Amino acid sequence: MNKDIVQQLINLGITLLITFIIWSYYGRQTFAPTKRYSTFWPRFWTGSVDSCVLWPLGFITTILFSLEIPRAVAALLAIVENLAWLLYTVVMHARYGQTIGKMVTKVRVVDFRTERSISWRQAWLREGIPMVLSLGFLGWQIFFILTGNLSADAVANRRGLAQSKGFWLVMALPTLWFVAEVLTMLTNERRRAVHDFIAGTVVVRTNIEGHTAQQSAPPNGNPTPSLASPTIREGPTPMS
Repeated sequence: MNKDIVQQLINLGITLLITFIIWSYYGRQTFAPTKRYSTFWPRFWTGSVDSCVLWPLGFITTILFSLEIPRAVAALLAIVENLAWLLYTVVMHARYGQTIGKMVTKVRVVDFRTERSISWRQAWLREGIPMVLSLGFLGWQIFFILTGNLSADAVANRRGLAQSKGFWLVMALPTLWFVAEVLTMLTNERRRAVHDFIAGTVVVRTNIEGHTAQQSAPPNGNPTPSLASPTIREGPTPMS
């Protein structure tokens, strides 16, 4: 069996174990109203759960990349894999206020001023900067695939990329964004990250003692229009 496939299966096993522990912990926890906005750790762990949701797509892509497929097909697969993450995040937030990861960790994205359902516009704004960074990295990957400088398999598994032109710049920008997100979140009372400031949103706990409104809130069938005009915002970003 291809070693990259074995590594993928090992990673899935570890991630599933972490997800089970997270689900077991948050499934039986309730918090005092004063902890309503203390969402740093729940948001930190949502990425592990969400990675399990989209793991099958990444696994299939890894298998196909390991085969001798045309460069154009490999580029198309890279596009599909990257856009799947973006669409999953935007659609789930716009429709439910939560990805599956947020459902497990009992947090929900709401409008900052009204604390009601967010709009599609807000869902897209939250992902604006990560989307630009992701598309930039995607374009860089596709360039190397189509020009044949690296095989699709090597690009998909990061082998040889460190010696490629622009590698450190491409990798540094998401890192700087993540640091900005964390620092912003830790320096305001409602734990809003940069993308929350941009979109006019805030993340709240749904498992607050004596408060079930957010936990049982219906999907965003008719999302509330944003009342907050985007200014400077608060996610491939890790802090959602």
